[in-house]
Amino acid sequence: MFAIIFLLVLGVTSATPPAGLGADRVRLALPAKSMGYLPLFVGVHRGFFKDEGIDIEISMLLPQLAHNALLSGEVDYHGVADSALRLAAKGAPMKSIFFGAARPNYFLMAKPQYKSVAELRGKYLGMVRFGDTVELATRIAFNREGLDPQRDAIPIMIGFPATRVAALAAGSVDATIVVPPDNVLLKQKGFRELLFLGDAVEFPSNGYATSERQLTEKRSLTKRALRALYRGLIFAKERPDDAIQIIEREWKVDNAVARESYASLAKSFSRDGTASEAGLMFHTHR
Repeated sequence: MFAIIFLLVLGVTSATPPAGLGADRVRLALPAKSMGYLPLFVGVHRGFFKDEGIDIEISMLLPQLAHNALLSGEVDYHGVADSALRLAAKGAPMKSIFFGAARPNYFLMAKPQYKSVAELRGKYLGMVRFGDTVELATRIAFNREGLDPQRDAIPIMIGFPATRVAALAAGSVDATIVVPPDNVLLKQKGFRELLFLGDAVEFPSNGYATSERQLTEKRSLTKRALRALYRGLIFAKERPDDAIQIIEREWKVDNAVARESYASLAKSFSRDGTASEAGLMFHTHR
């Protein structure tokens, strides 16, 4: 159903904004400036949003604040589609409309002495918070190894990605979940990548949502925004060298880090912005 809605909204032909009109301002909130949103930033750098007559403004908001801002009309779209799916299943008037990744861009990083997930038994595990997507994905990954992270490890709620990375680097925890480029930077410092969680569980991530009102009243604008995102996704997949240059400029990393981060991201790229039914059920049946 999601794929059908997405393709109907996106349309099969390009549409040019009416001549003589100024660009439409679009306000989009992200929970963090994650590399998982690469198709969005490709769209900005390559001018795909300008091609659609869109002047996009990107802000950073914590997920709950982003949901509130979306429903109040303070932003037009946000990048927290996973929890938007769960809220929509409970009746919230919002729709998830595009996913940049078909699998989670999560990597389990550990101190150098640990060579497997099984060796984390009884060790300190830095987590975001109980019950969120990262915690559930981690639980599934540990279950695959015959472990329960809450029973067989010692989970510590730390929160923000930078704080978790700092805790691992300082030795306060033995392992934690990170996203690119942190997995690459930690490997450069000698830490060990134990698992790409996308190998253990399938669900879409780095997605975008909008309100039902925005979708109804500004359907044409949503089509244009989706086309820009779609072009950004396809460009990122088909022109890796150019995408790597964008990563270097946008995230201020060197070529080696950008190249390895891209390789990590490429493991999860969505085929066309849609999500599988199984992936959607992961979010809505929790």
